[in-house]
Amino acid sequence: MKKTIEKKQQRRFFIYNMISFALIFLAFGFIIYFQVQNSLYSGVDRDLLRQAEIRGAIAGAGSSDETNRLKEPPVGELDKLPNPVSMPKGQGRFVPIEWDAQGDILNKDEIGTQLADELSSDFKLTTSKLETVQSVTLSSGSSFRYVVYKAPSIASTQVRYIQFISRVDAEKQLAENFGRILIICSISFWILSIFASYYLSQKAMSPILASWKKQTEFVANASHELRTPLTIIQNKLELLLTKPNERIIDQMEPIALSLSEIRHLTKMTSDLLLLSRADSNATMLTKEKVQLNHFIAEIIEPYQEIAASLDMKIWTNLESDAFAEIDPVRIQQLLVILLDNSLKYSSAGDSIGIITSVSEHHWQLEVRDTGQGIDKENREKIFERFYREEKSRNRETGGTGLGLSIAKWIVELHHGKMNVLENEPKGSIFQIRLPLK
Repeated sequence: MKKTIEKKQQRRFFIYNMISFALIFLAFGFIIYFQVQNSLYSGVDRDLLRQAEIRGAIAGAGSSDETNRLKEPPVGELDKLPNPVSMPKGQGRFVPIEWDAQGDILNKDEIGTQLADELSSDFKLTTSKLETVQSVTLSSGSSFRYVVYKAPSIASTQVRYIQFISRVDAEKQLAENFGRILIICSISFWILSIFASYYLSQKAMSPILASWKKQTEFVANASHELRTPLTIIQNKLELLLTKPNERIIDQMEPIALSLSEIRHLTKMTSDLLLLSRADSNATMLTKEKVQLNHFIAEIIEPYQEIAASLDMKIWTNLESDAFAEIDPVRIQQLLVILLDNSLKYSSAGDSIGIITSVSEHHWQLEVRDTGQGIDKENREKIFERFYREEKSRNRETGGTGLGLSIAKWIVELHHGKMNVLENEPKGSIFQIRLPLK
């Protein structure tokens, strides 16, 4: 069931990514294509529309006496006009064409036979969109851009409309070639995006699956850890209910055990809440400038008495006279967790050492013990929540299995690193490196 859900979620991510890439490439292709097409035709269209200011001069390009009476163009515009005298017929960037009311061309001789025949056979003049640039592709394959103006009142009575037309075969061919290249590239990159989508869907699912797995294990472990003390407390209380007439002193054992389990639950609940705040980044550091040697010595002092009572020894080698910006509450909690862990898993006659030093702008703290040690393959696992190398030791030591998880979180919150090494000939070394600034 779980694998089915994972596969469905990954497939959903894959489809979403693939569709997203397709839409992006499609939109990109359309935008680029139309931008290129517009830029290719923009010069032609601009010059065609420019004829609106000088159409009187173009209309007068004919040889009749009537057209010669057209008004002169504005100063400076005459040089911009095609010269019908020096220009080959039907050639040039802009060709003026005169149309009568029946849609026949009046100046065929001036525009050239080939162009006149093409327009007469395939082109039908429409006057619904005057002074607007339009395009047409004839059956011969020739493409044109044109604009139609109503003839001036002083023009020949036969001329009703004047059309300025420009051949754009080169621009159209260039736009078509660019469009084909764009389609090929878009399809190629979209195919590559399918593989990228599959890879991204796997990458996107990895942290989700890891978080899901961690959460599932956490809930299962927490349920197990909470169930045991609750069961003990329930059994002891039910036992007390069967003996209502007994004195408290006669039932000290079940009462004391119940209180011990309640304290265990209280500590576990506190640790779980702390880790929950850590997961949600709700806990902030309150840093203070601390003299490291003095700070560590104060924390260790009460534990030296505890170790002596257990026939153990705590020794120190403090070589960090520097001051550092740290959260003293959290660092104290870190050191207490490590000392408590070393005391729990050490025996009479063992020793625990605390070593500090400063090097390369880092403060290094080591807690060494000669206790049971940790197997090499389990050194990374001990930082997992509720993990214990030997499950049977939990009830004996009263640990919750959360201490080292909290310790690592405190170190990471200070942007430091925490490692576990083997202590020869036996035992473990917890090594912490924190930046001084």
